[in-house]
Amino acid sequence: MKNALICLEQLNVGGVETFSVTQIEEFSKRGINCVVLAKKGKLCEKIEKIKNVKIIDFEYKLQNYIDFDKVKVIENVIIENNIDFIYVHQFPCVLYILPAVFKTKTPYIAYLHSIIPKTCEWFMDTYDVYKILFPIYFEYASKIIAITNNVMKENELLFDQPKNKYMIINNSIDFSKFPDVKVTSLNYPYNRFLLFGRISKEKQDSIETAIKYYRYCKQKYNPNISMTVVGDGDILKFVKENNPDIFFKGEVVDIQSEIKNADVLLGVDRCALESVASKKPTVVCGYNKNISLITSKNIEQAVKENFNGSNLKNDLDELYKYKEEELINEINKNYQYISNRLSIKDNVFLDILPFNGQGNFKNLYDGLNDYSKKVCKLEKENKRLFDLTQKLYKDLKKSYDDIEQIKNNTLGIKIRNKYDKIKTRWRNKNGL
Repeated sequence: MKNALICLEQLNVGGVETFSVTQIEEFSKRGINCVVLAKKGKLCEKIEKIKNVKIIDFEYKLQNYIDFDKVKVIENVIIENNIDFIYVHQFPCVLYILPAVFKTKTPYIAYLHSIIPKTCEWFMDTYDVYKILFPIYFEYASKIIAITNNVMKENELLFDQPKNKYMIINNSIDFSKFPDVKVTSLNYPYNRFLLFGRISKEKQDSIETAIKYYRYCKQKYNPNISMTVVGDGDILKFVKENNPDIFFKGEVVDIQSEIKNADVLLGVDRCALESVASKKPTVVCGYNKNISLITSKNIEQAVKENFNGSNLKNDLDELYKYKEEELINEINKNYQYISNRLSIKDNVFLDILPFNGQGNFKNLYDGLNDYSKKVCKLEKENKRLFDLTQKLYKDLKKSYDDIEQIKNNTLGIKIRNKYDKIKTRWRNKNGL
């Protein structure tokens, strides 16, 4: 029996996290023991019900140096659980996993989930340590799995890895949870819109596009439409405060009941995939602010880019161009397309090659930490000098203001004295 270590940042509800749960469930069905190393969250309750799965609470803190105490924790997890291979799902994990795999010689899969362009560049620009770690990380991965062709191409160009290092596995789901139910009606003209997913900064354009689309449909087609948003994230408060006419439900672990009660689902990425699998009218509200109803004409293109909308045409009115029977037919075709291609049973990679990294890069990591500490020290010194400059500026400005006030006061006194003299002469002249 194989033992897998699944690494992701946290276990709250999100696209990567939901996929990871699906993957873990499939591993369990295949008799693979899973250790999940992540910061605990709402999905823990769901994961703990899966057979042969253990969760270890671990925080992957983003920082500019390697914390060898935490790396040692991971080394112990690998050794104590006889880990055969590791799936690394998110980049914050790299800082901790990479030194551990060189020490334990454990093969790993580097998963590329993010469809947002230049994600790797952001990490390298924000944290210098990734400029060193990323090239090593991708070079020694047993396989690099990308969820779309564009994601793969971007990484390939950036890190110059051979083509056979990569493979594309589109986002996949467990269709036993999305059965091929018969759809007889769609509740036209669609009173309940649902947007679900992470309410985060990187998805803000998509979220705002969905809200604008809801208002467009409400004004043009059906004044009785209501909209519900399910999800949590760093901009939830902002979005909620600016849209009082929308019902925000927060984070929900079991999304199926919410989907069932909705007439039309809005969103991107895995949320859109699950919507199609639920046999609901699905409108992709893309990151480039376009609106696209998923039909048999564009389902292939939508899947290619993980339903992010980047390769789909914009059409705000398409949902209402279809008669109910016609749209039901499209929904059934969409379901057949994804069920034949995106089942998790057919999209698990386990042909993992042995780890081929030499050495443990200890000297490199030590040098990197030393460099990072010097950079941090310089940053602190720069901040100190900046604060000092700001203080000097304030002091100078105050001195300048004081001088101006004195000048103004002196001028005022001179004017008043002159006025008094003129007034006295005038009175004397007129015998007053």
